[in-house]
Amino acid sequence: MKLRDAIESCIAFKRSLGMRFDCQAETLRSFCRAVGDVELAHIRPAAVLTFIGCQRATGASRSYYKCLRSFYRYALERSFTKTSPLPKYPPRFPPPHPPYIYSTAELKRLLRAADALSVRVSTLHPLTYRTLLLLLYGSAIRIGEALALTLRDVDLTEGILIVREAKFFKTRQVPLGPRLTCVLARYARHRRCLPLPCGEASSFFATCTGHAPIYGHVRIVFKRLRQCADIRCKGGPRRQPRLHDIRHTSATHRLIAWYRQGKDVQRLLPHLATYLGHKDIESTQRYLSLTPQLLRHASRRFAQYAFPENRHG
Repeated sequence: MKLRDAIESCIAFKRSLGMRFDCQAETLRSFCRAVGDVELAHIRPAAVLTFIGCQRATGASRSYYKCLRSFYRYALERSFTKTSPLPKYPPRFPPPHPPYIYSTAELKRLLRAADALSVRVSTLHPLTYRTLLLLLYGSAIRIGEALALTLRDVDLTEGILIVREAKFFKTRQVPLGPRLTCVLARYARHRRCLPLPCGEASSFFATCTGHAPIYGHVRIVFKRLRQCADIRCKGGPRRQPRLHDIRHTSATHRLIAWYRQGKDVQRLLPHLATYLGHKDIESTQRYLSLTPQLLRHASRRFAQYAFPENRHG
């Protein structure tokens, strides 16, 4: 069987199960472009390792390997091929990109940088990015979820966001605090002066045409904001703080606040998982980076439980 036909069969099957499978589909199609539309039996291990190795610099090699492993499992089960060219043991991958936890001061610098954005593209340009940053931190939703919001999804009366068809095809409600609701209400007033191509189903965050900003462009603008805010870390240009790290920061700061307030953090973690839209508590735990501040609070809490006689000492 030819590689392209096997790939399209796999994509159709995965989507028939309710999986979005967009990133994996692009990976498989990239693999086909890299090795050519050849017979599956003619693909050699060297070609697979070369394809995976090309992603080493971007940190995507691990996900590429997992995607190809899943594809070849599908192909073998249906006898599209008799053997898999993947190595028996996965190659050595670079460590995952650790999340960057922004400090409160850094977040404020990002907001000031957003306020200083040029208005040549749109007079709403600075306010759009300021509001977007505040929403990402205040609600901890994903950037894709924020850009997909429509005007009807932002209930300013009840202070609720409706995040539709998000990761794992879930729709969930995200409660908003009064301050964040005011921020969104201010933006909504200005937003309604722009075109509404789909009425109330029009994008909440919008360019001058009334359509949602393109994710790739948002990343470029955020990189400029980060540089203007002088936020950087070690590890080279591909290891710098990301827009998605604001979500990690929000979750970590919430945990720190619970420790400070003396809350039962273990009992509240499932609530945080639901709020973040995670399918299980393990996904949430990966989001909570052990910062020095968080470690201090956790150590102090452990000492209170382990040595109760020292609580008032």
